Amino acid sequence: MAADKEAIAIVLDVGPSMSESPPGTSTPLQQAGTAITMILQRKIFANSKDEIALILFGTPNTANELADGEEYQNITLARPLGLPDFDLLKYVQNEIQPSNISADFIDAMVVALDHLVKHTEGKKFGGGKRLILFSDLGGEFADDQLDDIVNGMKQAEVQLNVIGPDLDDDDEDEDDRGAKPAANGHSKPKSAQQRAGEAMVKHLLSQVEGESYSFSEALPALSYFQNRKVKPTPWKCNLEIGNSLQIALAGYVRVVEQKAPSFKNCYAKDIHAEVTTSRSYHLDDEASTEVEKEETAQGHRYGNTLVPFSEDDIANMKLKTVKCFKLLGFTETKNVKRHHFLGNNVQSFVAEKYDEAAGVALSALIRALHETNCVAIVRKVYRANSDAKLGVLSPHIKAGYECLFYNEIPFMEDVRQFTFGSLPLEPGSELNKKFSPSDDQLRAMDNLIDSMDLSKTSQGDEEEEEALKPKLTFNPHLQRLYQCLQHKALNPDDPLPELSPIIADYLKPPQEVLTNCQTHVEKLKEVFPLKVVVKKKEEVSAKSMFQDKPIGDVPASKKPKLDDGALGDMKQLDKVKVTKVGTVTPVEDYWAMLRRKDEDMFEEACKQLETVIIDIIMGSFGAQSYPKAMECMKALREAALKHLEPGVFNKFFTQFKKEMEHYNKMVLFEMAKNSGLRLIDNEECEESTYSKDAVAEFMADDVKKEKKEEEEMQEEDADDLLDQL
Repeated sequence: MAADKEAIAIVLDVGPSMSESPPGTSTPLQQAGTAITMILQRKIFANSKDEIALILFGTPNTANELADGEEYQNITLARPLGLPDFDLLKYVQNEIQPSNISADFIDAMVVALDHLVKHTEGKKFGGGKRLILFSDLGGEFADDQLDDIVNGMKQAEVQLNVIGPDLDDDDEDEDDRGAKPAANGHSKPKSAQQRAGEAMVKHLLSQVEGESYSFSEALPALSYFQNRKVKPTPWKCNLEIGNSLQIALAGYVRVVEQKAPSFKNCYAKDIHAEVTTSRSYHLDDEASTEVEKEETAQGHRYGNTLVPFSEDDIANMKLKTVKCFKLLGFTETKNVKRHHFLGNNVQSFVAEKYDEAAGVALSALIRALHETNCVAIVRKVYRANSDAKLGVLSPHIKAGYECLFYNEIPFMEDVRQFTFGSLPLEPGSELNKKFSPSDDQLRAMDNLIDSMDLSKTSQGDEEEEEALKPKLTFNPHLQRLYQCLQHKALNPDDPLPELSPIIADYLKPPQEVLTNCQTHVEKLKEVFPLKVVVKKKEEVSAKSMFQDKPIGDVPASKKPKLDDGALGDMKQLDKVKVTKVGTVTPVEDYWAMLRRKDEDMFEEACKQLETVIIDIIMGSFGAQSYPKAMECMKALREAALKHLEPGVFNKFFTQFKKEMEHYNKMVLFEMAKNSGLRLIDNEECEESTYSKDAVAEFMADDVKKEKKEEEEMQEEDADDLLDQL
């Protein structure tokens, strides 16, 4: 449900004074254009229903509804009230040109006010009406209509914002010319006309309770993209206390993770043609027989057997519930730990609107919880036949309101019990004296934490306040995404822009924190010295000892050559003929069989190694033997390449993926991918029937992965796995 929309009239000065600026700085017109662009971007990306009108004054031409004779001249209604779009955005960026003609900003405000009133009549604008003036106030003006503007704004309930010079400049900070120093050392003197305009605007703002901002204040505040505002929809319920007491409540989502806008697939030759997705179901047989969705059923695994459940079974199996919000009891706040909070949002519960009795009862409950330092445990069912949730209600009291915060908390099955070894927290701990921190190390770390405390930062001479407040901190990922979307929409053929400095600042600690902690970081380096660990020399191997050296009296050139296979040279000294690939040293046995000169053992050795791989996987205690299986598959792939038989490995690896999917062990296929295993393509071996693209598609195939606990992996049975092998 859309939030109450707002009607906004933007009044922009394009006169000569807006094009004057000190060397090396942006002109007021450029800054105003940037600010208006940011306002429009916010509205467009938020899919806002707010309507915006653009009025320019100081234009060579005149185009407005009030122009008559010599009145309201050089004022142009560039865009009537309507939804903002990219056409308006392009107009602001490319078509607004500076002028050498000065116009009356009071007349321009009258034109904007008249346009707002006429074009909002009979329409619902629950967000109100707003007039935003962008001007350095350097042009001439007449104050004979000032009272009419004040009365008209009050009567039409129009809010006034002025963005331009800093109206709160301290006179003592200005130089002899009446100019306040700029950040880069340059300054622009204020003319007498500009000072008169500022005095007029100050009076006007005081009469209509408006607000003013300088460009230096407005631009950073407008640099962030905002999401669409929606009208909050409450979840209405009764808090049930016992059998006879109920409090009518309304719950509103207070905090929820903001998702990035989703990308849609479209046909490249026609970006307006969206691509649809179709799904079909096939049997896991040689013909991949297609079946209708109606002929399929869901099932749960019971050992190696799938137990089917019909839709009626699933419906009857579910817990029958009714909507409720029932109090189960109270507990001390310390008993509910922060890491117990679950769910994807936090809700605020207040009394239902216009229910005074509920408000009094809820206020009593909130204050009682606060005074006793307790929280309430509740059972929540959002709607009939939905899952029951367990939650905690915490009191929240502010000067202007009271409410209860709701967080979901876990059931016993949701909690993971992990046991970790203790750390030597105290100096001289008997647990591990060698690594126990000293007093200087503990003190240095304490000082670093204190210096980087975000809850006690100050801005200049202002009082200490919290840094990175949630309501003032935007997600840099979303901001960067919106920045790129806006750029590509306006410049589809250009590369993506550089990261905005304002967004980049979010990825860094506050400058004040960096300054405060610098000495403590240096102290930390001093008390926690880092030493370079010298790598131990490798032990001399048997191969290096005998290589290129004579054996007895036989010269090196006459000694027997040792094979460089994966088995290793010293293994060749063993004269026992290997006839079977075992599970103890499968890779060594496999290579030994392949080296036999008396007969071709390639096909038989590969079959035996494939069987051993499955035996290792299914007999593994948890994931303990999985690395050995990966090494076996690497050996199988290497041998297939050497013997120009890629089909042997490709067939096994393809079947391996299917069986891992069937037995819900796709974690093993992911492990194989991470180990560098992949199908052999025809670029590696011409005998392969797989192209490089086909291999990439096979490895990137999006299949459903279901990770099981180590105990479940141990119980899997290998009797019927890969029977075809």
